[in-house]
Amino acid sequence: MNINEIITSYMQAKQAEADAKKRAAAMKELILQHAGNADNFTTDVYTVIIKTTTSVRLNTAALYSDFPDIKDTYGKTTTSKSVDCVVTSDAEKKSA
Repeated sequence: MNINEIITSYMQAKQAEADAKKRAAAMKELILQHAGNADNFTTDVYTVIIKTTTSVRLNTAALYSDFPDIKDTYGKTTTSKSVDCVVTSDAEKKSA
């Protein structure tokens, strides 16, 4: 497999992943609509258990604004790499 085929495969997989996430979110919404206010329900194949989770998120923007020195004391730096592929040739744009 050459690098162009690898990149094409990567881009297709990322698109499939995005499509699958959208579909899963839509199906989840339909399941929740079917459940109504119930915490669980059973079909002839599945038992569905619905749990409500509440979380509290720290507003770091406000925290850093009110206490700008806190980053120096408690901040943690992480590094990661992302890959973004853009089609640059007209031949590839037509086949993509």
